[in-house]
Amino acid sequence: MSYIDTIYIITAVVFYLFSYIYYLKISHGLGNKATYLQLRRFIPCAILSVLPAALAGLPLTSPLFVIPTIIAILWIVAYPTLYFISNHKVSSDFEFHFEAVFGLYFIAWISSLGIIMQQISWLAIPATILITVAELIMLSIPVAQLIYYGLYKACINENGMEMIQETHYNEIIEFIKSMPLVLNIVTFLGSICVTATALFVNYQEMIIQKNTPIVNLAIIAAIAIFLSTYLWKKKHGVFIRTAIVEFYLDVKEYLATNLQYSQNMQERISELQVTLLNKTDKPHTILLVIGESASRDYMKAFNKDYKFDTTPWLNKMAQSKNFILFPNAFSILPHTVTAVSNAMTEINQYNDKKFYESCSIIDIAHAAGYKVHWYSNQGHLGCADTPVTLIANTADVAKWTKQELNQVQYDESLLPYLDELDPEKNNFLVIHLKGNHFNFLNRFPESFTKFGTPGKYDLEVNYADSIAYTDYVLEQIFNYAKDKLNLQAMVYFSDHATVPDKRRSPNFEGLASVRIPFFTYFADDYIAQHQEVYDTLKKHENFYWTNDLAYELLCSILDIKSNHFDEANSLASEKFKYKRKDLRTNCGQTKL
Repeated sequence: MSYIDTIYIITAVVFYLFSYIYYLKISHGLGNKATYLQLRRFIPCAILSVLPAALAGLPLTSPLFVIPTIIAILWIVAYPTLYFISNHKVSSDFEFHFEAVFGLYFIAWISSLGIIMQQISWLAIPATILITVAELIMLSIPVAQLIYYGLYKACINENGMEMIQETHYNEIIEFIKSMPLVLNIVTFLGSICVTATALFVNYQEMIIQKNTPIVNLAIIAAIAIFLSTYLWKKKHGVFIRTAIVEFYLDVKEYLATNLQYSQNMQERISELQVTLLNKTDKPHTILLVIGESASRDYMKAFNKDYKFDTTPWLNKMAQSKNFILFPNAFSILPHTVTAVSNAMTEINQYNDKKFYESCSIIDIAHAAGYKVHWYSNQGHLGCADTPVTLIANTADVAKWTKQELNQVQYDESLLPYLDELDPEKNNFLVIHLKGNHFNFLNRFPESFTKFGTPGKYDLEVNYADSIAYTDYVLEQIFNYAKDKLNLQAMVYFSDHATVPDKRRSPNFEGLASVRIPFFTYFADDYIAQHQEVYDTLKKHENFYWTNDLAYELLCSILDIKSNHFDEANSLASEKFKYKRKDLRTNCGQTKL
C-alpha cells in the first residue's frame, strides 16, 4: 500500500472519530439505539468524504478538498455547539447527527464535482463559479450562526428565526449602519477577500488537467450524481434534515399557517355576533395607538425618579380625570409580531386559541358599525405576510408610510393620513408607531434633540430623546382627533419595552424588556354614556395587566356583547379575573 493511500485512510479515520466523538460529547440524553446507530452511520460518511480524492489521486492540500473540509467542520460544530451552550441546562435530550452527515458528504460532493470538471478544460471557468458559489453559500450559514451568537450570546431560537424571516430591509440597513464603521469596513473587505481567494484558488485547481482512470472516474461520477440527489432533494434530503435548516423550515411553515387567517375570515365573520350596549348617536372616533419598544422606566409620567423629563405632554394630561395611567402593564414578549398579533386578537397566553381561527378587534369594530383605518410606520412585509400585516389588511383602509430604501421615516409622517378620516362617520383608528425602535437616533429629527448632542450616538440619551419625540407625536395625534374627529376614547400601549444600553435580543432577558407604558383617555361624553367602563378602569388602574388582553379591553371600550368576547379577560370589566399571581409574560413561561 502506497504512502498516499495511507494518508486517505488515516484522514477517513480522523473524520470518523472526530464526527462521532463530537456527536457524543455535544448531544444530551442519547439512548443506546442512537449511540450505536450513529456509530455505524458515520462510517460510510467518513469513507465517502475521502473516496473521490483517493480515486483521483487528488492531494489533500487541494482547494477541492481543503475548502469543503473547513465548511464541513463548521457545519459539524456550529449549530450543535451553540445549541448545547444555550440549552444543555434546560433541555434534557437533543442530538445533531445530520450535521456530521451533511458535512462529510459535502466534502465528497464538492471534490467529486471538481474532479469530473477537471477532465474538461473548457469547464474551468463555469466550474470555478459553480463550486465557489456553492461553497460560499454553505459557508455563510454556520458563519451567520456564529455572528448571531456573538451578538446575542445565545443560539438562535424561535423568536430569533421569526425575526430574521420577518425583518424588513430598512431594519437590516439600520442595523448595519448602527455597527461601528471600522467593523463594517473590515466585514465588507473580508467578504471580498474570501470570495476572491476562493475564486482564485479554485480556478488554479480547475485548470490543472487530470487524467483519471476511466473506471475511477465512473465511480467518482456515480458519487457526484448520488450526492447531488441525496444531499439536496426536497423531501428527505440531508440538507433539509440538518437542525438549522429544519428549524428554518419549521418557522417558515408556522408563519405560512398564519395565512389561513385571511382564508378563514369569512367563516369567522359569518358566525360572529356583536351587540352594541350603549349606542352613541353622534359620529365619533375610537383611537388605538400602538407604540414600539417604549419602556415606562424611561418615561417621567410613569417613573417620577427618571432624570430626563421625557413626557411633558403626558405629565400634564395625567392630571386630568379623563386620562388614566396604568403603572403595572407588561408585554407578552419583547417581539413585535407576537405581541401585537396577540393584543389585537382573541389569542393570549391564557387560552389555546389559534391565530387563524380567532377574531380580531378589527372584526369586532366592523360588526359594531365602525369604519376601520390602520396607518403604520412599521415595515410592510409584502409576500412574507406577518400576522400583524394580515390583521391590518382586514381594515377598510390600511396604509404604511413610504418605505424608501435607506430613507428614515419619522412617526410624524403618519399625521397627514388623519385627514383621510370622515368626521361624519364612526371611525375606529389604529396607528402603529415606529416609536422607540433601535436605532434610537433614527427615531426623531436631529432638530428635535432635547437631552443629547444632535447627531451624536449615545444609547440612553438617544432613547430618551426618542421617548420625548413619541410624547410629542402622541400629543399631535390626540389634538387632531379631539378637535376634528370627535375623539371619544384613546388607548395607548407599547408592543414591548427595551433596555437601551443593551443590544436587542430575541431571547427573554427579564422584565425590563416587557415593562410597557399604557394609558387611556375618555371624553366627557363617553364617560357620561359609559360610566361603568370608566369607573371600572379607574378602579383597576393599579392592577397588573398584560397587553395580550388588549382585545378584550377594546371590546369593553366599544361597549359590546359578543360570542367572541370573554369579559373575564377585560380590565374594564368587574368580572376581570386576573391578579398578579395569575399573569405571565414570555409567552406564559415567566411570572410577573
